Amino acid sequence: MKKIEIELTDQQEQFLKLFAEKQYPGADDNVCTCNAIHAVETYRPHYIPYHEDQTDYFDHLPLKFTTDYDYEVWHNSEVEAVQDWFEGREEGPPFEIKPLSEMEYETFEVNDDEIFVMNYSDYFKVYGIEWYAASWIQENYEPVAFFFILDEAKRYIKYQGHNLTKPRTYTYSSGYSNNGDFNHFRDLLLNMGDKLNKDDNNEKGDNDENSKNT
Repeated sequence: MKKIEIELTDQQEQFLKLFAEKQYPGADDNVCTCNAIHAVETYRPHYIPYHEDQTDYFDHLPLKFTTDYDYEVWHNSEVEAVQDWFEGREEGPPFEIKPLSEMEYETFEVNDDEIFVMNYSDYFKVYGIEWYAASWIQENYEPVAFFFILDEAKRYIKYQGHNLTKPRTYTYSSGYSNNGDFNHFRDLLLNMGDKLNKDDNNEKGDNDENSKNT
């Protein structure tokens, strides 16, 4: 055991005290994890381009559609995509807008051409939409910042929320029986914060006692 003296800034002292107060072993803010570290995560879904041959693998995922070349506006169904396309042009569709399942294996006459609908490409051509994209959307969150203190992670969301999409906090554990460096440094910070809080309490107790004596 070795003792050392270090100098702390006011902010470092503040965070060490708060860390020991909020993240001690078994604290609620550890979110039932051991040696917790907190992440702020932003929503970044995975887009898996639709292909008929892949339906057995990805059909459990939501399938969304867009007619936007910038891929910014996605719709929950082919019907919504067609409706939005015509509303944006303030036009009416040449046929009643129905889902593919109700138009499949039917023939439609479009501009003197006959279109036999077998897939989404045929479906959109019936409505005069030459370009579209369809993708399965796989839910995914990615960490963008890490914190020792859960409240600091929540505060980060408040002042950086405009740069994040559906942000959330997620608490990780360093892992079962992790003997690496993280746990040792985390314990060191907790001990430092705990010592600072105890010193403050002792000093406050001495001051209260002196006040009584006077």
